Amino acid sequence: MKHLLLAAVAVFSLMACNGPAKKTTETQNETQQLKSVSVDNLLAQADNLVEKTIKVKGHVTHTCKHSGKRCFLVGDNEQFTIRIEAGGKITGFNRELVGNTIEVEGVLKERRLSKEYIDQMEHEVNEKVKEDGSAESCATEINNINDMRSWMKANNKDHYSIYFIEGLNYEVVE
Repeated sequence: MKHLLLAAVAVFSLMACNGPAKKTTETQNETQQLKSVSVDNLLAQADNLVEKTIKVKGHVTHTCKHSGKRCFLVGDNEQFTIRIEAGGKITGFNRELVGNTIEVEGVLKERRLSKEYIDQMEHEVNEKVKEDGSAESCATEINNINDMRSWMKANNKDHYSIYFIEGLNYEVVE
């Protein structure tokens, strides 16, 4: 009986030691096997990738000049842009990156704007027009609000999604 108990303890000890190491190796392999997608392709499948580690490749159009903590990428279709937030091994994005193509590894995040929030935005813009008569400068904001509502209707959603990436690392590619 003593031998059975010792054998059981030995087996459980071995399993406990091997379990986490195997999981870590699997996680490392998944990260190494990530395929890079373009900004265009990323946004087309973003719903399914939220909170997942991804790699995206795009052209840097802007880096924040004050903090350097953000950059913006576009794909072949310059209509689509994704914001990259510095994190992980990324301490910042220098201005020399503008015009280069980079590949970023990071976690895709989503910020949702509710219908109520968008209604409030529209109300505030309309109040601004009433106060200072700046209808021309507010036209862009109203167009953006209308675009959000059109997207929500076309995608049968009760919110508007803004996607961004919490960067882990990046490299300049050709």
